[in-house]
Amino acid sequence: MNTQDTPVHLRLWHRDFWCLSMANMLISMVVYGQIFMVQTIAESAHIHQDIVVKSWGAYGLGLFVLGVFVSYLVQRYKRRRVCLIAMTGMAAAIGGTAFVTSVPMEMRELLFLGARFAVGMLFGLAQMVLSSTLVIDISESYQRTEANYVVAWFGRLAMALGPFATIMIHKFFGSEVLIWTLVALGILAVVLVHAVNFPFRMPSDNIKLFSLDRFLLLKSWMLFVNLFLVSVAVGIVLALHWNDAFFFAAIMVGFLLAIWAEKIVFANAELMSEAIAGLLLLGFAILMLWSGQDISGITSAICVGLGAGLLGSRFLLFFIKLRDHCQRGTSQSSCFLSWESGMALGLFIGVGGCCNAASSCYGGDHRQGVLLIALAFVIVALAMYVGFTHKWYMKHKNR
Repeated sequence: MNTQDTPVHLRLWHRDFWCLSMANMLISMVVYGQIFMVQTIAESAHIHQDIVVKSWGAYGLGLFVLGVFVSYLVQRYKRRRVCLIAMTGMAAAIGGTAFVTSVPMEMRELLFLGARFAVGMLFGLAQMVLSSTLVIDISESYQRTEANYVVAWFGRLAMALGPFATIMIHKFFGSEVLIWTLVALGILAVVLVHAVNFPFRMPSDNIKLFSLDRFLLLKSWMLFVNLFLVSVAVGIVLALHWNDAFFFAAIMVGFLLAIWAEKIVFANAELMSEAIAGLLLLGFAILMLWSGQDISGITSAICVGLGAGLLGSRFLLFFIKLRDHCQRGTSQSSCFLSWESGMALGLFIGVGGCCNAASSCYGGDHRQGVLLIALAFVIVALAMYVGFTHKWYMKHKNR
């Protein structure tokens, strides 16, 4: 029987591993905290809603810009230094948004979009170096799968922690404190990475400027598309609750339940059961939100966290086991890009007004129409996984 197994090695949890895990959580909190922050800044700076929508498109495009240079950068320069520069640049780009109201109106939108593009570009670089290189460097060979799994969970928890923290900070301290708090989190991530000692690596003799190494695993295209569909649906749901702190707190509860379920409920279950359960939970949550049965939104939010947590971690392990020799880092980056680009598109759809036509077709409001779009993505993802992806993965996996 094909079952999942994630062993636990206590020796994995050393000081350097803790530093990188927390750094990953902090920079992810900075990025996901912008679900609330960009809307707030746009309102205070009188930036049109269309620009807010485009800013998520700019962020999504930025994620891919430096990918082809990652392999060159980590071989030509010190790997830690590349990550530190990317994280510092992220903090600077976010800090720059604090001055958006100080520039003439005709320049505000350009500065706003530029900052969002820079955040996507530098976050993509930082994450690809952190997950595809630095975490692997400090882990023993037999612990690397678990290390990638755990570090990814730290980043996943930030999907709820980031928006929750920014909403509460804004409520009690205002917009300016919110921006500089995110900058401080980014700087703290820089300090944590700087504190880690990395083993010396000899640079390669033949370094290519452009490479897909540590960027995209082309053979994982079906996993990429399937996870992308899932994350679009999650992004739409998050966009519709951008200012609801309790919704994000309930998502955190769902994430914690997902961690427990992976260790207890799905420990010896059929391999495909975890992904199917996650998709069904996500679809059920969207149906509850669409029908209005879950008035408080708490139950549906827990289901979103539980479903997204199960799917995110299961697909990560799929990516890892699909790789060939020396492609672990590339599989990590591919999984990251699939999830984050899907989230960006989901936030683009949820924030924007692109679904008005769908809403009117069903006689509902804009919110209901957007939720129907999210549900359609989940249904397609479920059909794709059951009909094609799982069989394809079992045929092509190498581990």
